[in-house]
Formats: sequence, structure tokens, C-alpha cells
Amino acid sequence: MQQIFQNVIINRQEINSIEFEKESIEISLSPGGEQTFEILITNHGSPTHIHLSVSEELKGQISFLRDNPYVLQKEYVSAVARIPQEGRVLTRGQIFITAGYGSRKKGFPVQLGKVESKPQIYTRDEPYTRDEPSQREEQEELKPQTPSVVQPVKKSRQRSGNGLGGGLSSIFKSFTEGSSASKGKRTQKNIGKNERLPLTIAFGGFLLLVSLFFLYFILPGSLQFRVSFTQTLLFSILFVICITYILLNIMEEG
Repeated sequence: MQQIFQNVIINRQEINSIEFEKESIEISLSPGGEQTFEILITNHGSPTHIHLSVSEELKGQISFLRDNPYVLQKEYVSAVARIPQEGRVLTRGQIFITAGYGSRKKGFPVQLGKVESKPQIYTRDEPYTRDEPSQREEQEELKPQTPSVVQPVKKSRQRSGNGLGGGLSSIFKSFTEGSSASKGKRTQKNIGKNERLPLTIAFGGFLLLVSLFFLYFILPGSLQFRVSFTQTLLFSILFVICITYILLNIMEEG
């Protein structure tokens, strides 16, 4: 005997009354599956015809071998439920019972298919707890976050050479450092005295070198001083550095 999914009771409370033993039924099927079940019709009154139908959602998925049976006292109505191979996994609808030649109609919910539940994956270190956060997550939330310490970057300093080359490199380095320091603050309107100092030194050195150059040619031969090749080279380099630094500052301010 096939499984009875629902018991429909008619004419018990009053004429053409309709009652259901179960509030709803579930038919577990997978796509491409098919199942036959029965609905029991129990009549407490005079023999009558009833009509069975389904809602729009279940049309084509639930069909009755007899949709208009004549019920004396008890009658079994066979039905077939099927889900197409490419059909919906889960469909919800209703089965309707009509009595009294259309004067009374009532239905009950039907769930056709299976509810797919995604399995939860747990690692070996995490305990299995249903509907509760894992202990590892709670410990991570309670653990205070320690700020990361950034290690300072050590800058390698090159050893300056001895003698004339070391002195020239230190002078050029002092001028370039002063120019780079003044670049970052050049956008401000009020420039401090510390930023003016390299520029003042550059102007003073430029005027001093120009004065010495003119004195060398203006003074008479008895008062002229001798200039060696090393001194000439040093004065030339200082002159170029001063001119370059002054021009760079003029271009930046312009």
C-alpha cells in the first residue's frame, strides 16, 4: 500500500465542510525523481463528488489519477509527484479540495523538493559548536592588538677624503643640504632665519671671490699677491658652487 500523505475529512462539522489532518506536507525529491503517494478522503455525510487541483506553482509536477472521485465513506486518491531533471530544487504550493460542486474550496501547503543546506567546514584546531562562534574567533576578538614597531633605517655615511678633496666635498655637501632643507619650506610665506643662512653665506662667498678677482687685476705689481694652481682651482670650484646655489634659489622663488 502506498504512503498516505494527507487525510481529508469532509461533512463532519457541517455540510460541505473541509478539514485536514495535517497542516502541510513535504515530499522530498531530487531533480529527475518521481514519487507516488495517496490522499485519503473521509466522508462523514452523504455520498458526494469532490475535486482535487493544485496551485500554479505545482502544475505539471503533481498530478492525480482521479481528480473528481465519488466518495461514499472512504476513498483513496493516488497522486504522482515529479521534478524534471532541470527543474527547480524546491517548490512550494498548495493542493486544493473543492466540495459541494464548487460551493466550498480549501487547500493545504505542499513543499516539493529538498532544502539544500551548506555544510560547515571546521578545521582540526577549531571545536565544533552549532550556531555559536568558535573559541578561536572569541580569543582573537579579546586579544589586544599590539602596534607594530617600525625599525629605523640606518643610513650609511661615506667617509670623506682627506686634504683638498675632503674639504671641497664637505663644503658642497653643506650647500646642497641647505638647499634641500630650504626646498621643503619654500612654500611658506615667512621664512626663518635658519633658512636664510646658507643663502647669505653663498652671497658673501660670491662677493668675496669677485672682490679678490678684481683686486688681483687692479692692484699694482708691487702689491699683487701670488696665487697657486691649487688655490685657483679651489676658488673656481667655490665660485661655481656659490653661483649655482644662488641661481637655484632665484629660480625657486620665481
